[in-house]
Amino acid sequence: MRCSSFAVALPGLLLTHLTLISSAAVAQTSAVGVTPRQEAHVTAQIRIPESLRIEHEEIHAELVRATKAPGSVGEAARQLAAVLHPHFVREEEIALPPLGLLAPLARGELTPEMREVLPMTDSLRTELPRMLEEHRAIRSATMRLGDVARAEGNEQVAQLASKLALHAQGEEELFYPAAVLVGDLVRSRMRTTSAP
Repeated sequence: MRCSSFAVALPGLLLTHLTLISSAAVAQTSAVGVTPRQEAHVTAQIRIPESLRIEHEEIHAELVRATKAPGSVGEAARQLAAVLHPHFVREEEIALPPLGLLAPLARGELTPEMREVLPMTDSLRTELPRMLEEHRAIRSATMRLGDVARAEGNEQVAQLASKLALHAQGEEELFYPAAVLVGDLVRSRMRTTSAP
């Protein structure tokens, strides 16, 4: 088995970066990248719902542990991490924070600050085909990790692979469409309230 210096360094790099992301997610009142070159201020309302934030942190932590496993399980986990990590980062920038507006919007609330979600949801709408393509690569790497983990009798990592597959399915079926609709609803309500 070939082992590059990148593969050896990947678990430590991931852990460091994921720790930074988790710290930023907890704060969630700081700026969030909407595009690689542009930032938008995130209000206390526009933030990743706590349940999703915790789920992402748990998946990050489990994957980091799996990357440290010996042999083919660790190698498969590192390959998955390489495709999953940038995707998770972008989700936490543009796809998950809009979901924090679902409850206030369902209650009929509308504040001027809600318009700050529009650059996120516009970016998500534009990037959605690429993100779904990334899901195909992630699904393939997840299936490989599950197969290798089951073959090696590592039930914990096999369960992680199943959890990741279900998480990705939930994003495609629920979270991404809901986030896009949040932007549509905010835009529509803003037009309605500013109409004469």
